[in-house]
Amino acid sequence: MKKPTVAFVGTGGAARGIAHLGVLKACEELGIVPSIFVGASAGAIVSATYGQGIPLDVLLDGYRLPWKRRHDGPRFHLDTFFGLPSLRQLFDPGYLTSGVFSLDKLERYLRRHLPVNDFRKVESRIIVTSVDVDRAERVLFGKGYDAETPISRAVAASCAVPGLFRPYEINGRYHLDGEVARTLSADVAVEAGADIVIVSNIYRPAEGERYPRSMARRGPLSVLNQALNIMLTEKERRGLDLYSHTHPRCTFIDVAPDIGRFGYLNRYAARSLVLRGYRAALQTLAQAKERGVFDVPKMGALGRLN
Repeated sequence: MKKPTVAFVGTGGAARGIAHLGVLKACEELGIVPSIFVGASAGAIVSATYGQGIPLDVLLDGYRLPWKRRHDGPRFHLDTFFGLPSLRQLFDPGYLTSGVFSLDKLERYLRRHLPVNDFRKVESRIIVTSVDVDRAERVLFGKGYDAETPISRAVAASCAVPGLFRPYEINGRYHLDGEVARTLSADVAVEAGADIVIVSNIYRPAEGERYPRSMARRGPLSVLNQALNIMLTEKERRGLDLYSHTHPRCTFIDVAPDIGRFGYLNRYAARSLVLRGYRAALQTLAQAKERGVFDVPKMGALGRLN
């Protein structure tokens, strides 16, 4: 009997998205091989790199100390994202003030380092999500959708966090982070033919009672960070509950590592983030394997697994 088609869906989360690599590490150790990759923002970067064959160790190498690196692969540091405005943007004050940074620098970096920059030429199915700011609707890039836009430009559009980055222009349309419309795009994975959807969600709120001091006493950034995680986690849970009902023949596996209080721009916590993603995924996916989820296609009766 044909094995089920597995999809990986990665949420956004800026530097916290490094935890997605730990989830994929657990997949590799358990022999789980996704063939569909769907992502927004940080999840789009992981999907566009790992999804087209860049080895996991090469991606992880970019976060090691300089003297411990073994590969010449992509390194997604903060300065890779924060670009200065172009001359044309300087003469468009309305657009210039729509965000602090430009994503042109990220797009150029991806263009140079992606093995393939064409959705149509990648063996795996990669789908990147964004939002058209004027039409207020989700936009999908990849085979079956807009496959002509280069992968580097689609990922840049998906990373346009409102306020932080200026909306990214593609063919005269301006795009924002794909999660502005939906925290998850697991439905896209189902439409692409997935029987099992592994959701890597890094928005799990920190459990305040585990810390000696309340987050309310740790400053506005801690409170804002926690509030954002609570809101996005609730959206993610409701989305998975809905998808489990609307797609009963597909199994959704929710991997939500305990990221703790690590901030969205703290790439220096890469090792901890990867380990947290790995441990959470190893436990959740191993339990799913024991139940036979990955042996028989379309185990709809199992619904959603946490």
